[in-house]
Amino acid sequence: MGNSNFERVAIEKCSSYGYAEIKTAVDKALDDIGGLYFVKSGMTIGIKANLVSAMAPEKSATTHPMILRRLCERLLELGASVVIGDSPGGLYTPPFLKNVYRTCGLEDMVKELDPSGEKVRLNDDYSICSGEFLKAVSLKTFIFTGWLNKVDAIINVSKLKTHAMMGMSCAVKNMFGTIPGATKPEYHMRFPNEQAFANVMVDLNEFFKPVLYVVDAIDGMEGNGPTAGEKRHIGAVLTSRKPYALDMVCADLIGMGYSDVPTLVAAGERGLGPKNVSEVEITGCAVSDVKVSDFKRATIHQSITFEGKGIKGAIASVGIKLVYNTKPMVRASECIGCKKCYETCPAKAITMVDSGKNKIPQIDRSKCIKCFCCQEFCPKGAMKVHYNILGKLANRINHI
Repeated sequence: MGNSNFERVAIEKCSSYGYAEIKTAVDKALDDIGGLYFVKSGMTIGIKANLVSAMAPEKSATTHPMILRRLCERLLELGASVVIGDSPGGLYTPPFLKNVYRTCGLEDMVKELDPSGEKVRLNDDYSICSGEFLKAVSLKTFIFTGWLNKVDAIINVSKLKTHAMMGMSCAVKNMFGTIPGATKPEYHMRFPNEQAFANVMVDLNEFFKPVLYVVDAIDGMEGNGPTAGEKRHIGAVLTSRKPYALDMVCADLIGMGYSDVPTLVAAGERGLGPKNVSEVEITGCAVSDVKVSDFKRATIHQSITFEGKGIKGAIASVGIKLVYNTKPMVRASECIGCKKCYETCPAKAITMVDSGKNKIPQIDRSKCIKCFCCQEFCPKGAMKVHYNILGKLANRINHI
């Protein structure tokens, strides 16, 4: 099956992060789409990983270092040098990033692979650049991490996870890490509407145009993603030259569809990506070979579609809002009072109040824009996605 308008997606089974299995799966997934055809000796390749927070690889919130290792080896074989980087939520400073690199297992991986640091290194350029993209739908002007301006090509290596605002975090969403961490909340405030924010993600992919996309879907994250969910084994590595068909396949792999992922809708409406997985040419193994149909979602994004207009359409729209009216809510017993949610809230909707044991966040619902930054960056997973009674029922029915 397939459509020549969209890039091929490769799926290769991989049951663990053991080196031998990773080597086989990554090599096959790369070769299935033409290999590293764009690499020439002497080039510097930037690998944009998903390092959303300082979390150990086994937590399944970040790109696993073994995937990055094999990709680096392939690039070195072709005479390229490699810079690995990201800008997670928080300060874009050396102490903060070094802790993220170390905790995510990248520091040891790079030292083992290239002790001299001459050919493979972790990004240590903390400069900021201004970007202008007149063809953008949402993000015509923005600032981004300067290291990306100093590489010859970008490879996007993401992690397959649920996401409270965008439904799914994968290839397209991973490019939000090009925005300096401390300024991310500003973009949530500029684009609080779900679809406008989804177009920010598409704009970033179209501006930077990574030459290759790789997805670590060996162990993904379900439930309260993208940082506080549960590890869920999927058993696959995926590759493509474009992100939208790739994300469509990844969505299908975890039981989601076009309307569940706003970035897919944004790309589809712009003619950049497919609207159904049947439009995608898939090589390697079939989606059905690795599909996880009961993957737990962080939230449901219009998985029930109402096409009616007029009074019926208005009633349906109100019904959707009543059922899927999710919001962030703190679980006081798990909160350590670190103020991370307070510091990252773009709408300034959070205050810290005395709970007797420590200070915990209190959310002003009249100010909350439901961007779920508080949930995404909570280091203990104490900020949860909360459903009303109707939403909980719909969620249960959806997974029967």
